[in-house]
This record gives sequence, structure tokens and C-alpha cells, in this order.
Amino acid sequence: MTATLSETATLTKIDIRNVTKDFEVRDTGGAFTALRGVSLDVREGEFLTLVGPSGCGKSTLLDLVAGLTGPTAGEITIDGTPITGPGLDRGIVFQQYALFPWRTALANVVFGLEAKGVPRREREGRAREYLGLVGLTGFEERYPHELSGGMRQRVAIARSLAFDPDVLLMDEPFAALDAQTRESLQEELLGIWGKTGKTVIFITHGIDEAVYLGQRVAVMTSRPGRIKEVVDVSFDSREGDLRADPRFGEYRHHIWTLLRDEVAAAVVQERKVAVPRG
Repeated sequence: MTATLSETATLTKIDIRNVTKDFEVRDTGGAFTALRGVSLDVREGEFLTLVGPSGCGKSTLLDLVAGLTGPTAGEITIDGTPITGPGLDRGIVFQQYALFPWRTALANVVFGLEAKGVPRREREGRAREYLGLVGLTGFEERYPHELSGGMRQRVAIARSLAFDPDVLLMDEPFAALDAQTRESLQEELLGIWGKTGKTVIFITHGIDEAVYLGQRVAVMTSRPGRIKEVVDVSFDSREGDLRADPRFGEYRHHIWTLLRDEVAAAVVQERKVAVPRG
């Protein structure tokens, strides 16, 4: 299962080196190891998907890249600079939309621009531009409760893109959506990625989603999470329905083969102890 990644994505943007993350277990006084010795490079402008069994530390790894928490050991750098905390060079989209219910779609997107210090006269125009990019022209004045789940997630994506981060971090953003909406947003997200050239790390539990979206798929082991294999995904063309391409099934089968034993191990672990979000 080898393929050639696009030559446009050859420079390392994010470098994860020998990262371990432990959490203190307060009731026992011990430590819980979520990640151990994780090494992974994410290339400039690539779309990398990350899959693994429940509790393997996928979300923990994304939190580390976001700077929301720090590693116990190892280092993560962006453009060669160590990550020491959150930064406007990284935008985050979670499974839950995290929109302000008292703000309209437009005002939710404007919020991110306010945080970046974009001049007031420029904010609305840029917010409208990105709402248009995600297909929400005409819905600017709607409040979150007046939007469907897919529309709310589009607003969240627009808000993350509007302040122009170099890296977009996405933690199962489509998991709560119905199948038709999810597939529609997958296609739209690829279109946005193609237009903006952002570096994307996308967490998913779905193998089909990982193969459809990713130029590479990083497969994680059961807890403590490590990188088991990184699979290059390449199609002759991305025109038409990729899922009907015979190679799609080959990639899917290969990734499931990598995951099968890890999923079984994770089930055993879950029966023994409750684990953090991952």
C-alpha cells in the first residue's frame, strides 16, 4: 500500500517527536499514560486524517498540537518553533459547534476576527466572505437555533478559517451529523482545503471518511496511543465518486486490518477502567 504524496506537500509544517502524555489519577495517586513515544510529521498544505480505537489518545494529541496542554515528554514544533500554548496560527473545529447562541452566524464569525484584532471596518466583510465560502450566503443573520446541524458546523468552520490560521485542527467535526449531511460537508471541506491550502489534521472514527478526505491516514494503536502506520492515499483522479474506485476499497481494507487488533484491545481496556476523551 504505497503511493506518492503530492509534491506540493513535502515541507514539514508540524513535527511531533517522541511525545508522551501522562495524566495524574487523583483517586489512586498514580499516572495514566494516554500517549507514549508518538512521532509524526505533518507536511505543509497536506490533509492528514487520524484514526484509532476509542480511548487511544487522538483528541489528546490534537490538544497538544493546539497548545491546550503540554506533553509530559517530547516536543511538538510548528515551522521549527516549539508549541508552548494556543496560538492564532491554529484554528480548531470540535464535534460540538461551540457557537454563541446569542450571536448571529455573522457575529459568531466576527468574534474570531475581534480576537485577532482585525480592524472593525474589515471584520464584517471578511466574515461574509467566509460564510459564503462554506455556502451560507443569505444566512448571515440567523441565530444558531435557526440553523440545521450541518449549517452550524459550517459556521464553526467559517469562524476558524476567517482569522486565517496556517493550520486547521478538526476533532470529529461531522460525527453528530446524518450521513447525507456528513458526505456533503466532506466534499465541501475538500473544496475549501483546495482553495485555501491550509494544513489540516482531521480526527475521525470512520475509515471511509479518513480515506475519502486524507492524503495520508495516520493509524494509532490502542492505549497508550502510538503511531502504528501512516498510509499514503493516492487516486488517479478525485473526480466523480471516489468510493466507487477499486483502490478506495483496498485502502479501506488495509486500514481496517491495521485497526482490527487495536479495536479489540481497546474494548478489553474499556472493561477494566474508564479512560479520558480520546
